[in-house]
Amino acid sequence: RCNLITEKDGVLADYSAGHITSSDSVPLLEAVKRACEKPGVIEFYSGLDYRHFLILRNAPYALQVECAPPHDFVGTEVAKVLPKAKLPAAEKTAALLREAILKSKDILEAHPVNVARQRKGKNPGNMIWPWGGGKKPSLPSFREKYGLKAAVISAVDLVKGIGIYAGMKVIDVPGATGREDTNYEGKADAALKALEEHDLVFVHVEAPDEAGHVGDYKLKVKTIEDLDRRLLGRIISGLKEPYAIAVLPDHPTPIKIRTHTREPVPFAIKAPSLEPDGVQRFDEDSAKKGGFGVVTQGGIVPLLLAAASKP
Repeated sequence: RCNLITEKDGVLADYSAGHITSSDSVPLLEAVKRACEKPGVIEFYSGLDYRHFLILRNAPYALQVECAPPHDFVGTEVAKVLPKAKLPAAEKTAALLREAILKSKDILEAHPVNVARQRKGKNPGNMIWPWGGGKKPSLPSFREKYGLKAAVISAVDLVKGIGIYAGMKVIDVPGATGREDTNYEGKADAALKALEEHDLVFVHVEAPDEAGHVGDYKLKVKTIEDLDRRLLGRIISGLKEPYAIAVLPDHPTPIKIRTHTREPVPFAIKAPSLEPDGVQRFDEDSAKKGGFGVVTQGGIVPLLLAAASKP
């Protein structure tokens, strides 16, 4: 991943450059691409808003470079969290990333897009920040694993990429932004339409996570209310019986610490074969009293499919 961030006086000031939109961020990344890209070595690809991609090629020790998640280090001196090699053999790659990061500041600081943003009181996207490195996975398709035809709806390229590798159809929805202004109704309608040709549709919503990262509890409440009413409610109203549906977050992003944690998350499944377990609230504490107990990773889909297949 390669964020566009805001650096100010040597400090990582904003992990998303003021939630910069694609109309501003793509020209900035193109400027970085022209100055820093070395085909076959380091390459850049535009994504959505502040989220872009950096590809390292012919770098066998790339995964041995420690890159700091920018949302975890807002307010930290950039020099203290630049990429570091975990092994001596990875130092060349770490140095390449550090060079690109520091060079990007020189390229972007006076870019016309950033000059215009600062005049409007917006944070500039004046530095790139690579993090969350990985490699192409090898995994069975969803159909191979479960025997079902599946689709995915998300504004986030990472989720779309997982869907592609899992052989799921990626459905793009106009106005899906990954923020609080996303097109909830459009995503709901697209999900219902997709179910005409698919057995399962995965709908991903990023907005509550983004609200958690900025520490805005009022916004987080609003995003949850919106996805409940405008997305989930619309989907349930449009579904034809019998159906099975699961609702769950992928991880917590607590307001107080503004980053991801690894605690268990609540989930709920509705299916004709299931009897209510008496839990009336959807939250971490209430879910501990639920009928499913703790389900480990990889267990939700089999649980959902089992509930759907029972008479």
